[in-house]
Amino acid sequence: MTDTPLQPEPKDDTMTPPTWLGPIRQTAFVVADIEATAREWAEVHGVGPWFLYQVDIADTDYRGSKVPMRARMGLAQTGGQQIELIQPDPDVPSIYREFAEAGGTGVHHVCYWGDVDRLEAHFARGGADLVQQGLTGNGNRFVYMTGSCGVPYVEFVDPQGQMKTFFDSIAAAADGWDGIDPVRG
Repeated sequence: MTDTPLQPEPKDDTMTPPTWLGPIRQTAFVVADIEATAREWAEVHGVGPWFLYQVDIADTDYRGSKVPMRARMGLAQTGGQQIELIQPDPDVPSIYREFAEAGGTGVHHVCYWGDVDRLEAHFARGGADLVQQGLTGNGNRFVYMTGSCGVPYVEFVDPQGQMKTFFDSIAAAADGWDGIDPVRG
């Protein structure tokens, strides 16, 4: 759930910035080696600790086809920004593998936390296309759409329940982190 209450959309959002979107809460990077990249983020940028985990979602919609989603992921917090690292599974078609095959590594998406349906409708009105969507194991819906402004994709989630608890624990671990134990699995 967002910390900023959603505001009504302006009647003519072509002339007024959509401030109701709130802040971008996460920036995600596709990487080739998640452990090495997490250590580099900790050593160079002081971001950590990193929490690494496996994502295995049996059923997502990827470009109109039903496919699983599998990847190694890692999360850390820096101030109000969550950083996500994604190491795609090379054997499973996904928005992550597509990105890696097209150019390797780098910024993959930014993520807004809020009303997923409303966010999806807003970006669709601006010309973004749906790329992949599904439900996490905890029942949280996620949506990826094509991006803009040099960002390949944009993601939307509304952290509720266990997802919110997980995100809050990552932010709490980063608050006052002393640099010890930078990568946790």
